[in-house]
Amino acid sequence: MNEQSFVDRRELDWRRLASLCDAADSSLKRLKPEELREFIRLYRRVSTDLAVARTQSTNIPLVSHLNDLLGRAYGILYRSPRKRIGATIQEGVTLAVQTVRRNKWFMLTSAAIFFGSALFIFNLMNWVPAVRDQLIPPGTDKLFDAWKKGSFEQHSGSESGMMAAFYASNNPKTAIITGAVGAGSFGIVSVYLLFENGAMLGALAHEVAPVGKLGFLFSSISPHGVPELSGIVVAGGCGLLLAYALINPGRRRRADALRLVGKDAIVLLSTSVVLMFIAAPIEGFFSFQPAIPQGIKVAVACVEFCAWATLWTFFARDPAIEKHPLAKE
Repeated sequence: MNEQSFVDRRELDWRRLASLCDAADSSLKRLKPEELREFIRLYRRVSTDLAVARTQSTNIPLVSHLNDLLGRAYGILYRSPRKRIGATIQEGVTLAVQTVRRNKWFMLTSAAIFFGSALFIFNLMNWVPAVRDQLIPPGTDKLFDAWKKGSFEQHSGSESGMMAAFYASNNPKTAIITGAVGAGSFGIVSVYLLFENGAMLGALAHEVAPVGKLGFLFSSISPHGVPELSGIVVAGGCGLLLAYALINPGRRRRADALRLVGKDAIVLLSTSVVLMFIAAPIEGFFSFQPAIPQGIKVAVACVEFCAWATLWTFFARDPAIEKHPLAKE
C-alpha cells in the first residue's frame, strides 16, 4: 500500500470526524441532523481505514491515530444519554428508600437505642437525682438555662445563615462517624454514640420539664428534628449493619460479608448525610425563630412526619429488591 497516497486521500475525512467529535463531546444532541448523518458515515469509513491500515501498513503511529480517533467517536456515538436532573434525583431517592427498608431491623434497633436512652435517662434523673452531675457534660448548664426561659433571641438573616452553615458542617460529621465506626468497633462505638445523643435529649427534657417548658422544647426541635433524628437513626443503622456482618457472617468470611453489605452501608451513610443537610436550614432559619408561633412549628413538623413516613413506607416498594443481602444463600 502507498501510505502517503492513502493518507492524502483520507486525511480530510479524519480531520472532519475529529472536528465533529469536538462538537459532540458534551452531547451528541449538539450536532445538527445532517452533521449526525455525516458523523455516522465518517465513523464507518474510518473503521474501514483502520482495518486497511492494520492489515496493509506497518506505520504504527498511523494505526494508533486512527484507533484513538475511532475509539473517541465510538464513545460519543454509543454512550448512554444523560439523564435529566429530576430522573437522577428520583433514582437516588428510590435507592435510598429501598435500602432503608431492606435494613429495617437495623433502623428499628438504632431508633430503639436512641429514643430508649432518652427515655431511660429522663426517668433515671427522676429516680436518682444525684446522677445529674455525671450525666450532664460540663459547660452545658448555660445551654439548659436558655431552654428553661422558653424563648429565643431574634436572629438576623446572616446569623441564621451562619447557624445553618454550622449545623450543615457539624451534624453530617456526627452521622458519618456514627455509621462508619460500626465496622471498626463491632458496633460498640455506634451504639455508644446513639446512646450518648439520646441521653443528651433525655437530660435536656428532664431539665426543662419542672419549669413547664417540655412542650416548648419539643415544639421547637420537632421541625428540624424529623429529618435530623432520622439521619442519626439511619447512620446508627449503618453502623449496626456493618457490625452484624462482622459478628454474624454466616458461612461467609467476614471480609466477604462486609463486601456484601458494603453498597447498602454506603447508601445508608449517604442518606444520613443528606438528611442532616436537609435539617440544617430548617434548624437555622425556622425552628429557633421567635417570630414563628410554636403551633406553626408543630404543624410543620406533623406534615414533615407524615410525608417522610409515607416516603419510607410506600414509595417504590419492591419486595424482590428489598430482600437483605445477608439473607441470600
